[in-house]
Amino acid sequence: QGLIDAKSRLVQAKANVFERNFGEAAKELAEAVDALETANKGGKPDEVDNAVRDLTGSFREVRLEIARGKSVPLKKLDELQRRLDQLLGK
Repeated sequence: QGLIDAKSRLVQAKANVFERNFGEAAKELAEAVDALETANKGGKPDEVDNAVRDLTGSFREVRLEIARGKSVPLKKLDELQRRLDQLLGK
């Protein structure tokens, strides 16, 4: 469920970036990070947990860039979505 929530937040963040509403995009990405962290709680570490942890770090980096007012290409957000989709497929 956390991965689905994260994807929903990412899609909304992409829309906000496209509309140049960077404050809202940063908030959505922060919520996505929370959802990913929740998805990764409990359970034994395995390949999927490690992939989620890596993805969470990438989300944090992009959120920080947006929060600082740096331009983030939509391509970068598309890549995060692709990685998230791969995890949802596992």
